[in-house]
Amino acid sequence: MKHLSLILLSLLLFATTANAHRVGDVNGDSYVNRTDITALIDMIFNHTHIYETAADVNNDGVVNAADISALVNILNNKETESSEIDYTGWMSRLDDNMFLSRLSIPGSHNACTSGQSGSAHCQTYTLSEQLSKGVRMFDLRPRWDGSTMYIYHGMTKTSVKFNDAMSDLCSFLDNHPNEFLFVIMRHEDDNATTAQKNAWPEQMYNCLNAKRDYIIDYSPTLTVKEMRGKILVMSRNEYSNGPIGAYLQGGGDNSVYDRTIVGTSDAKMSITTQDMYDVAGSGELDNKVDSIKSLLNRSIGEKKYCLYFNHTSGYSKKIGIISTSAGVQECAKTCNKAMIDYMQGKCGPMGFIMMDFACDNTYYGQDLVDLIIRNNYALMKKEHNSKGDIVKGEKTFVLPMGADLAWEARYVRKDASSASTSAVDALSAPATDWMNTNFDDSSWATMKMPLASKSFGAPYRTQWDGEYNCYWMRRTFLLDEVNASSTYHLMIYHDDDYKVYINGHLIDSADGWTDPGSPVIKEIDKSYLNVGKNVIAIMNQQNWGGAYSDCGIYETK
Repeated sequence: MKHLSLILLSLLLFATTANAHRVGDVNGDSYVNRTDITALIDMIFNHTHIYETAADVNNDGVVNAADISALVNILNNKETESSEIDYTGWMSRLDDNMFLSRLSIPGSHNACTSGQSGSAHCQTYTLSEQLSKGVRMFDLRPRWDGSTMYIYHGMTKTSVKFNDAMSDLCSFLDNHPNEFLFVIMRHEDDNATTAQKNAWPEQMYNCLNAKRDYIIDYSPTLTVKEMRGKILVMSRNEYSNGPIGAYLQGGGDNSVYDRTIVGTSDAKMSITTQDMYDVAGSGELDNKVDSIKSLLNRSIGEKKYCLYFNHTSGYSKKIGIISTSAGVQECAKTCNKAMIDYMQGKCGPMGFIMMDFACDNTYYGQDLVDLIIRNNYALMKKEHNSKGDIVKGEKTFVLPMGADLAWEARYVRKDASSASTSAVDALSAPATDWMNTNFDDSSWATMKMPLASKSFGAPYRTQWDGEYNCYWMRRTFLLDEVNASSTYHLMIYHDDDYKVYINGHLIDSADGWTDPGSPVIKEIDKSYLNVGKNVIAIMNQQNWGGAYSDCGIYETK
């Protein structure tokens, strides 16, 4: 059994017009990377022009599923642990379909402190130098001084203006449009006057609004493709007419805590943060290392769609209540190396790693940046087989979940006549045979899946608005074989009540909902599956509260 896209590709073989593009560079951006897999699939599905010499990866004269396999093999061989990293373009290799929760991002704590001294000196390299060495997330702490927005570290003023820092980030994206960046920001108002504090909200809005074309608004729908060439600015403080990007709400101090990222439309996702920065007490540095490892275990192992911020930064020594440069350096060297050592032999989304002395190997900074970058490549390689199927452990997803690869549903939606569950229950199906394989759904609308309400806290492709309504959805897919030695399982999320059919056979029916990370899994009777066309048909009600729907099929042998 093959992945849907590969089956359709094999059915749509066609020759194309020759050109001089590099083999594998299907989208013509001068790079051969994971974006070309997406481009090849999209171009063939849409019957648009593709470059024969670029897309015919195996050089057999036709463009088909075999070229997808060949391109995947090329990239897997390219993305090995020993491969040289293109620090200014490493994100170009990332899969366009990945959500932010699947990424590992190297970040710089107090990013603009290379020119400072004492404990305020947290970085060796300038912002531009960090960009050129692979860092993609930056902790910036601006304060209005009455005429200009400067970046501070506590009460220490740096020589870097906030506008200049943002301009450096934007210029980098102009030169490297496949990259994307993150800024975490807070108002560093220690020792600021009342007038300066009062002016900050409006002045911050002016600064960010001047870069509006580069800043992307947060949504759980964000994927790598949408992030390319953009900056996601996440502010711990509110400002006028915001957010431009996102706000970070809630949180704690010197601990492991939860907060929420909130976008412009009130779309949300939870973030777990480890930021034990004051570890000067007896045994506290060891406790921080344990907390770093614990959060890595969660980010790598949990199935929930949330974000993780894991800080290796902090200080392990102080005089009185004042941190020392020796303490900052010891913490960086200890924690950066501990993370490197702990991740050996492991693979999975690490989240956002905020470090002191990023890219400085006196403190294992460049080795940690390298490990984080390569972890993204290792995860993509681990989760795709040679045919391009998504693989999770022993599960081969012959029909991927929308959280991994967007899929298209045909659908009909109906709204209840009143705000009650009984009114939703009374809604009639579009047709009595709507769940059957050969039902004609050509008049139904289409949407990208998963489908979710903005309050659900999971990534989605289409927003589920309103309450007391119902969707009838159909997902059509092709199978070239049903392997007698394999077992097939349906994996599905629903919120609220639902029924699901495969080729007209009822697989499950339940009231209530599934939580993120806890899907329903049902073994599929192989006699229900067809060689050729198959249909998953879902009825999913929304009563009140969160709403979510997604499905896939995996094979085990």
